[in-house]
Amino acid sequence: MFLTPAALVLASAQLAYAQGVAQPRAPAASESARQVSPQQVEQKAAMLNRVLNQSPVAARIANSQNEEARRHFASARELTLHARELAAEGQLRAADGLLNEAIYEVSKAQQLVPDPGTQQAGERARFSQLEDSVAALRRTAQIALPNALPGRKAETDQNLRAADAHVEQAVTLARADKYIEANRQLDRALMLLLKDASQRLAGHTIVYDHRFATRREEFDFELNRHRDFERLVPLALLEFRPSPEARALMDRHVAHARELRERGEAQLPHDPIAAIRDIVEGTESLRRALQAAGLAVPQTMSTP
Repeated sequence: MFLTPAALVLASAQLAYAQGVAQPRAPAASESARQVSPQQVEQKAAMLNRVLNQSPVAARIANSQNEEARRHFASARELTLHARELAAEGQLRAADGLLNEAIYEVSKAQQLVPDPGTQQAGERARFSQLEDSVAALRRTAQIALPNALPGRKAETDQNLRAADAHVEQAVTLARADKYIEANRQLDRALMLLLKDASQRLAGHTIVYDHRFATRREEFDFELNRHRDFERLVPLALLEFRPSPEARALMDRHVAHARELRERGEAQLPHDPIAAIRDIVEGTESLRRALQAAGLAVPQTMSTP
């Protein structure tokens, strides 16, 4: 017989509470000294028995194709059985420790096979993030469009239309609560726009045959290119989700780029060549930040 909704809520709450002590670690001195009553052990074992054998969680994991989740669940059953044997022999503290390990195993299995409601909520949150990323990249493309070369402009127009088609399909799917399929469409739109942004930046690196009328004009050109790279940083964070180590590296490169840009802007009036050099170096630092996130962009060329 399955648990009632109220019983499931209670069992889930107990699992969440007990999970904090179920992590595999060496027990503290206070833990080893605490007393464990037979009633506490029996209540915890009974709760685990219901979750392992009479709950939707058990049915969901048994019907899943996730072998790792099944192994965690089987391990929880074995630990619970062993804990009962120890409790019958009066080894209550050892039995309680095994039950905590069993709770941890159940929590790992649940994470691997989440319930549809949890999965749907996660996909819905990801949809919102992807929507923001696509919109931001689209704005970046539109800002750069008026100054693009004819061939590059036509290609960007085509990429924007294709991305818009994916977004339209995504919105339709999201309205039908089909967020997994909707996110696939947004992923395709995002990849198109990221590729276009990378190609646009590549185009900027080969425009040095252009003859600038003044150093100020050259500085403004380099500053616009710097801003293009800068706009990609938050989008790369959202899409590529770099590790904490990569994120720390990105932060250092971005901070260095900001310092160089501010220094370049400050010294433009009295030393425009040094100002341009600082902006170019800052753009290169942003390129390294994007590379750390996982977005490959072209090497920045030096200003002649």
